[in-house]
Amino acid sequence: MPKRRKKSIIAQSLSVAERQTKRLILNKKAVSVVISTIVVTAGVLAMGIGVLYWAYSMGDIAAHSYSKNEAANAKAVQERFGFEFIDYSNISNVLTVNVMNWGDSGNLTIANVYIYDSTHQYLGNYSRPVLRNITTSALIPFGLNVGNEGYFQVTPNPALSAGTFYYIRIITGRGRTFDGSFATA
Repeated sequence: MPKRRKKSIIAQSLSVAERQTKRLILNKKAVSVVISTIVVTAGVLAMGIGVLYWAYSMGDIAAHSYSKNEAANAKAVQERFGFEFIDYSNISNVLTVNVMNWGDSGNLTIANVYIYDSTHQYLGNYSRPVLRNITTSALIPFGLNVGNEGYFQVTPNPALSAGTFYYIRIITGRGRTFDGSFATA
């Protein structure tokens, strides 16, 4: 008797499994679950690819910006700016500064000029003075190239005192600072 019961339990289980399989195959709801799973999976993959592309493009933009900044910083480090002659006219109140680019970086421009007295008290700031050719006084529009000389003029306000020592600070277009000094006649 126990053997027959085991067979009948197994036979009943197989019969139940067959019925459930047939019901699952014929059930339209099972197909919609599979399709919805595929659709959701495709959506997740599409979003993942979109996020991956976005992250790649942001990284590419950051790398481009970084390399551009590093190139500009390397050019700034190569800047060398020399004061050849500084002259102040008490009569016309004009400060003329002759300069030379003796570095390895071309297109040297001047962003700001600061003047200080002998005690380092701030006297004035002059933005973007016009660079000119020393021999022809022609405008130098794109800055001094390597080995070139030029000059600029500013009108100090207040006027500088005669027989006094002054400091001048030049900030280049790339942010480098160069200091010089002069005395008025």
